[in-house]
Amino acid sequence: MGIFGGQNRVKSQSTTTTLVAEGCVINGHIKVENRLQVDGHVEGHIEAKDQLKISESGSVLGEITTERLIINGSYEGTCHATYIEILSCGRVCGTIYTDNLSIESGGKFMGVTHPSEKQPIKLDSHDELNSLETLDSDAPDNLDGLTTLEELDGKVTSINNEPNQYKV
Repeated sequence: MGIFGGQNRVKSQSTTTTLVAEGCVINGHIKVENRLQVDGHVEGHIEAKDQLKISESGSVLGEITTERLIINGSYEGTCHATYIEILSCGRVCGTIYTDNLSIESGGKFMGVTHPSEKQPIKLDSHDELNSLETLDSDAPDNLDGLTTLEELDGKVTSINNEPNQYKV
């Protein structure tokens, strides 16, 4: 069968990456079901289900929602991601909501970090609630057992958002 015969082709959704090429400028809302790589410039709202990668030549201005964000270019805005990696050429300015942030040597971050907006509450065995409830992002920060950065006197090397799991 010829090259246009559909029977021999297999679509792999897990490896599909949408590319915004260098020199391309997009303004608006982008939503992809898998991965997105930005080598050009995007201004607006981006939703990438699996991963968004901003390459060294790429820049994004706006709101991002994704599972994994990898930044080696420029990003300014508000981001909600499970994992955020700022690579050595990455520059980030804004507000990020994540429980897993890493910044390589040379990477720049100017802004505010917050834990993910919805955190499960760990219930004691004597608690009579049958289901986990989540914290509201507007809830007061007076949870017992949590340590603040100020209490650690600037000696933090890594932080895990689980209570009492800080390394100094």
